[in-house]
Amino acid sequence: MHHSESHSIPNLRRLEEICDVRHMLCRDDMMWVLHYVQQKVAQGDPALLELPKPRLLRNFQYFGEVSILLLKRPGTSYLEQDNIRSCLMEAMHGLIPVNPILSSS
Repeated sequence: MHHSESHSIPNLRRLEEICDVRHMLCRDDMMWVLHYVQQKVAQGDPALLELPKPRLLRNFQYFGEVSILLLKRPGTSYLEQDNIRSCLMEAMHGLIPVNPILSSS
């Protein structure tokens, strides 16, 4: 995926959905975020390269946390949604537009 495609309309829509607290996260959402971050790293995304080392370590910490959550749990409960969403957002920090939500008007 070319850098300009990483913020394509389908990706922005998916990010909007994942960021929306009304959306019940599922394993597919978690896998999508892990793949999105992995692609950014593989591409050497300039936004990633601009992050300070402590922030990169924090992104990696949450990337790992999401990975462990996927391995440990077959599904996600309603009570875990905030924690999972927070981990996903931390793993993508600096790699997504500040406001990924698309205008619906």
